[in-house]
Amino acid sequence: LSMLGRVNISTQLDSAYRQSVRKHNEQVDRNRYILSRLIDCIKFCGAFELALHGHDETESSENTGVFCGLVNFINAIDNSMKEHLETATVFKGTSKTVQNELLDCMLSVCREVISQEIQNAHYLAVLEDETTDVSTTQQMVLVYRYEVCGFVVERFWGFFNPGCS
Repeated sequence: LSMLGRVNISTQLDSAYRQSVRKHNEQVDRNRYILSRLIDCIKFCGAFELALHGHDETESSENTGVFCGLVNFINAIDNSMKEHLETATVFKGTSKTVQNELLDCMLSVCREVISQEIQNAHYLAVLEDETTDVSTTQQMVLVYRYEVCGFVVERFWGFFNPGCS
């Protein structure tokens, strides 16, 4: 009762709001760090043309796959990653679904860069080839060839099923 009229409630609320924003931003930074480590693992697998998935990705498995092996390696040397994997309840980041979603996101970023390069190129060639595999499934590949800063580059665009439109 002695504080009545002396303490400004808006100042106290403003302080609490700033503190909640600071905590939120710290959590966002931690999440971005974890996500960047997961993306680094996928990029490593891609650089060496390694399959991400293993035969059995359960934690007790002998062959969890290269991606899970890299995540476990980072877990051993990075305290932030270790803390995340031990305490995560909603998002661990090691499931096949997350791996595939990250790959899809990375593909869309690559395609945006390729599209921008193609728009700036003076010349463009489209290479397409179709083949049928052992299971009689048709598959078509699409590659773009164009110049960037005077150098000819080829960029893989994707595989398609020529039977579908």
